[in-house]
Amino acid sequence: MKANDSLQTGPAVSWLVVRGALIVVVAVGAVALCPLIGWQAAAVVLAILAAALPQTFAAWGSIGCLVIGMLISEPDLGRAMIAVLVVQLIHVLMSLSLVIPAGSRVVIAALRPSALRLLAVQAIAQPVTVVLMIVGGVATQGSAQTVPWAAVAGAGAVVALTATLLVRANRRAP
Repeated sequence: MKANDSLQTGPAVSWLVVRGALIVVVAVGAVALCPLIGWQAAAVVLAILAAALPQTFAAWGSIGCLVIGMLISEPDLGRAMIAVLVVQLIHVLMSLSLVIPAGSRVVIAALRPSALRLLAVQAIAQPVTVVLMIVGGVATQGSAQTVPWAAVAGAGAVVALTATLLVRANRRAP
């Protein structure tokens, strides 16, 4: 390289944007999902700790606070859908915070694969949430239990995934 060579990148954001977004998502999720101020405050404090020290994995503690808030209140389809989105956003932002060094800049195009994965997962998870909440609501009104049905469906999905992965792992390369 010569002294006058330069490297051009696309638009970039500071590492603080990702960590700030983590705090904002947790705060909004806490207000939307937790009826108790103490759990809201705990979730936000854990998010601030996670933004300052990502290696503490404190953001996943804030997810726990949101779950406790959900358990305290009555089941609601809208809140369940918000919870599915917020929990995945927290997970993605925390995972990005772990790999983006402090003081760096992130090219926005580099965040595109994470955004596409987020959208793909939400495209699957949101309809599943709606179906489970509707079936759960119908089952509750009919005095049948939803939890055993959901556990059997989840176990079946795990078995199918495991079988698929084992079959693919045992294939011989051409």
